[in-house]
Amino acid sequence: MENKNYRILVLSDLKKTSENILKNTASLAKMIGGEISLLHVKQPLVVVKQDNQLSAVRSINETYTSTKKRIKHLVDPIGEEFGMTFNTAFKVGNVKEEINKQIQELRPDIIVLGQRKSTPIKLLSSSITKHVMSTFDGLVMIASHEQMISNNKELSLGVLNGTKESVKIGLLEELLKQSSQPLKSFKIANRTTESSEEKQIDLPVVEYAFEPQDNAINNMSTYLSRTNVDVLFMDLEDAAKANINVKNVIGKFNVPFLLAGKHKTKFNNSLN
Repeated sequence: MENKNYRILVLSDLKKTSENILKNTASLAKMIGGEISLLHVKQPLVVVKQDNQLSAVRSINETYTSTKKRIKHLVDPIGEEFGMTFNTAFKVGNVKEEINKQIQELRPDIIVLGQRKSTPIKLLSSSITKHVMSTFDGLVMIASHEQMISNNKELSLGVLNGTKESVKIGLLEELLKQSSQPLKSFKIANRTTESSEEKQIDLPVVEYAFEPQDNAINNMSTYLSRTNVDVLFMDLEDAAKANINVKNVIGKFNVPFLLAGKHKTKFNNSLN
């Protein structure tokens, strides 16, 4: 069966973790038939530090040349390893505005952000992440800088407090079709969480249920590691209904995340 041609936009800071983040993205793209575009943006004040116009122009030109070489050095070996090409762009300007332009131009299905080492809470509090989650209609992948998604084995997928509706997202369905492993469902019980039959996931599922205690996230993290989950899917609306603090989840789980759920209220409520 022919896959949809998913468009994936990686927002990269070109730091040391960028290689693993891009490899995780490439693995995902190979599974779903995706195309990858990479965007790196620098603020003008970072590039231009001189008042002299001629010096400023020279600085911009030198930055474009050196940054494009740096991007090429990053993507070429990964492209060769995975047998794919990457569309790349480097912009000097307002970061949010350049991201908006790229989203409007590419209309991506997925935007990839990196999970910062030891500071995931800082990442989720950043204005860029909030901006993307508040304005983007598609899925956001927070790629682990350590755990790698292998495209040479069946993917082990997990979902946090998922429902029948949340797992009908096209990408998740596409990934589930490619694996004979059952979906691993991690649930934190909550009095306000609906448990009627029509809300249950209609798939082969192994469910792990946890009481809403202070150590629930720690306990869940242990089981997540034991069951070798490659990617964890979370719908922000489902997380908010279960009073799950997304910051705590991202902070405790070293696994790539797929986050769904536009709107600032959903995002901010789940981060409180």
